[in-house]
Amino acid sequence: MKVEETRVTSKHQTTIPKNVRKHLKVQPGQSVRWHVVKEMVVVDVHKKMPNPVKFLTSQVKLDLDAVKLVKETRQEFS
Repeated sequence: MKVEETRVTSKHQTTIPKNVRKHLKVQPGQSVRWHVVKEMVVVDVHKKMPNPVKFLTSQVKLDLDAVKLVKETRQEFS
């Protein structure tokens, strides 16, 4: 999926791009969650994620150590 860009309004609102809405199957009225991880924002549809590490590593094509990232993230939330 290509990078999508939106603007933030004066009320700090933004629109979820159409391609992202389709990919995540987001419906009107449905909740989404915003996570800040290592200066990145991850948005997901409010549902239980079976394997968050696999999800994160599949979305970002960076040279990341997934185990280290999970450990650091757990420390941030504990």
